[in-house]
Amino acid sequence: MNKKVIASILGGASLLLVSGAASAIIVGGVDFGTPGTSHLESATLAEQLITADGDTLTGYGQINTVNGNLFYAGANRLYYTFENYTAANFSATSVDFTGGLVNFYLGATFNTLAQSSATNMGIIQAYTPWATFAGSDIGTGFTLSGVGTLLGNNISFNGAGLLNTIGGLADVVSYLSPNNLFGAADMTLTSDGANLVLNPFDVTTGCGDGTAVAGTWCISGSASTQGTTVINAPEPDVAALLGLGLLGFFGLQRKRKVHAHITV
Repeated sequence: MNKKVIASILGGASLLLVSGAASAIIVGGVDFGTPGTSHLESATLAEQLITADGDTLTGYGQINTVNGNLFYAGANRLYYTFENYTAANFSATSVDFTGGLVNFYLGATFNTLAQSSATNMGIIQAYTPWATFAGSDIGTGFTLSGVGTLLGNNISFNGAGLLNTIGGLADVVSYLSPNNLFGAADMTLTSDGANLVLNPFDVTTGCGDGTAVAGTWCISGSASTQGTTVINAPEPDVAALLGLGLLGFFGLQRKRKVHAHITV
């Protein structure tokens, strides 16, 4: 067979394979780019103050990028709320948490600094539920831990935990549930916060002088969840095109053999 023809066909097949590998992975209306990672990054964070054991952590935010993509859902955005994280071992410099839920929602982009945090929570929770994660044991009997300055005039902290996918849209649950991080978890959770720049529509009395009570919206910062994903099979249209290319290869080969037989 003509070497140029073979090279052309194999080159076309290679292009199809490359195209398939670079195709967008759309899961639950969110573009993850190429398969293998699930980085929900650079999330904004607003959080209520905790001051003692038994206080419940509450907060929310917007996911700015997914695997580095700013336009991961068109005009929509992923938003999240977290709740049911219960404080334990609280001190002025560290805290642990048990339990915990992080709920993700997909909806139209809006400005979270144009109204109060309570209103923001209501807007977010009215959006389409996308995925629900539960806090997972980080190996210490707790699901989240934070260190820093947790009381006083200048609050600042870093937190880290693990999450397991427990609900949401079927394709999202399937895609985000490999259970291969640290034994069983699906995703890592990291966060940082401070009491410096807060929502102007929130009542933040005491957040700057150390007199705020638990439940006051005293914290703003950022968060990130990262994990791996189930590697999906090639998309059907790519597989079909590759199949057509192979059929063309064998068809052309058969035609050339027949032609050679007639002219001998």
